[in-house]
Formats: sequence, structure tokens, C-alpha cells
Amino acid sequence: MIAPTDICLVGAILLSQPHFRTGSRRKKTSLMPAICVFCGSRPGNNPGFLAAAEELGDWISANNWTLVYGGGSTGMMGQIADTVLDTGGQIIGVITTQLAQPDLMHHQVRDMRIVSNMHERKALMHQLADVYVTLPGALGTMEEFFEAATWAQLNIHSRPVAILNTDGVYNPLVKLLDSMVDADFLASGCRRRIEVFDTPGELTQWLQNLPVRDSPPPSSH
Repeated sequence: MIAPTDICLVGAILLSQPHFRTGSRRKKTSLMPAICVFCGSRPGNNPGFLAAAEELGDWISANNWTLVYGGGSTGMMGQIADTVLDTGGQIIGVITTQLAQPDLMHHQVRDMRIVSNMHERKALMHQLADVYVTLPGALGTMEEFFEAATWAQLNIHSRPVAILNTDGVYNPLVKLLDSMVDADFLASGCRRRIEVFDTPGELTQWLQNLPVRDSPPPSSH
């Protein structure tokens, strides 16, 4: 269970950032926007999962966006990172010292930011992001997604939040969210802030029309 002090700690880190203010709006500029992708360190059992990660990675590079992700070299994380690297795109990896192991960390990502713990990892990913996209994954992916969605609900940030529901892998999750609305635990307006797309093409069309940050992602230096 996450203690209230943990939530306050990450919240304090985020709110200290000048571009992470409640209700802030971004104007479209020529600066490179950043997409924070939450996804699994395993590939899953459906080739469509990796194909979707590859398609999104291609789009990120082609449209001069920056990928912000968990720094891994395997599974869905490895696929999207490899695609962006192979197509000349920009990547920022964020990984903890515990996970910065030779068989886990992506050594071709030049801007790899190693932090002490998971709280700092999520805080830095939030600091860098313009938009959150959740690809297929498991517990860690869900934890990251729900934090981003919850903090949007609390107006801690105003970033868009989306799910790529490849081959219906997240149908149970979407059903759960809708049942929370039906049971009057989740406000319908909060539910509408979570976009769900069935294909990478639908997702990237939505991304294409988003406003972006009015300052560049913070440098590691």
C-alpha cells in the first residue's frame, strides 16, 4: 500500500516544476513535444502488441516528438525504443538504480536518467511529459497509468491521458472504468478525460491535433 507521505513526496516534486502547474495550458510551438509511454517489459503473446509499439515509435520519430519511457531494452519498452532509435528519433529513458542492469537497461539510449527509486522515476517522467499513452503491459504499467489518470482528476496536471487498446487487451480495464461511473464512484467527466483508441492510427491522429508544451523538456545537465 502506498502511504500518504509517498503521495505527498511525489506531488511536491511535481508541483515544484514550473511547467507542471494546475490547469496550465500549452500553446502550439515548434518545440519538440514529449510523449510519455507506459508499457510492459515483456512482449506479450500477440504479435500485434509489438507491431503497435513499432508503429507508434515510427510516428514519434517522423513527427519530431521525444519519447519518454522507462529505460528498458526488453519487451514492449525495447520495441518502441529500438524503433525510435532506428529511425533517428529522440529518446529520454528514466530508470532506477535497481533496474539499471546490463540485461534490462537500454544502452543505446544516450539520454538515460538514472534515479534512486520508483517515486523519483515517476516524478521525472511526469516532469518531462506532454501526454501519457499506455500500451499493453502489466502491474507496473497499470500503476503508472492510474497515477497519471488520478492526478488529472485531481487537477495536479492537465496533460492528456490515453490508452492504446490493441486487439482489445484493455477491454476489461475499460469495462471497469465504465462500471465505476455506473456505480457513481467515478465522475463521468473524469472518465471522459481518459481516451481509448483501438488502433495506432486512431491514436496518432489524436496526438497530431494536441497542443504541446511551451518550454522544452528539462535537460539532464
